[in-house]
Amino acid sequence: MFIDYLTVMMVAVVMGAVFTAVYGYLYLDRASPDERRPWAYAFWASGLLLAVPGLHVTLTWPLPGAYNIVMGEPALFFGVVLLLTGFAIWHGQDLAPLTWTALFGGFALLALSVAILQHGLSRAPLMWALGYGALGLAAVLTPLAYRSPGWRLLVVVLLLVGAAVFALGGYGAYIDHTAKDAFGKWVPWPLR
Repeated sequence: MFIDYLTVMMVAVVMGAVFTAVYGYLYLDRASPDERRPWAYAFWASGLLLAVPGLHVTLTWPLPGAYNIVMGEPALFFGVVLLLTGFAIWHGQDLAPLTWTALFGGFALLALSVAILQHGLSRAPLMWALGYGALGLAAVLTPLAYRSPGWRLLVVVLLLVGAAVFALGGYGAYIDHTAKDAFGKWVPWPLR
């Protein structure tokens, strides 16, 4: 059986990128701990929606070939980072160590951006390479942005560009995947 929950994973990427941009720009330095604490729920939600399917994809490879690496591993990595960010916010902890964690995942996203272009992965490799590249560069710059508001605006823009690509792909996939010639005619095995 082919399993495809990439749509919800892509929406979770949009959530995580937008929440990170908004939190980093509006709440990181300017809000009291009581104003920041509710954001933990947003990070937990997006982290959970990425980490759980990301773990499944990474361990079982239900997708065609390289897409298991391209989608599963970053989802698992950043899902865990988002979950831990939620816990750090909840407990009022310094986020600096998690920014350095994101940096290493950012390098992976940049490598995947090159791989998407080099191997022509997806129907729109240029678009997806842009999305992965924007999010990867944002993650690599996160340690600088955490301490310097000057870098923060650039990271916010990169996060929003990446979120826009994943929104276009994710919400578009909801339309494509429900078409009669796609998953619209799919019937579970017991009902065949």
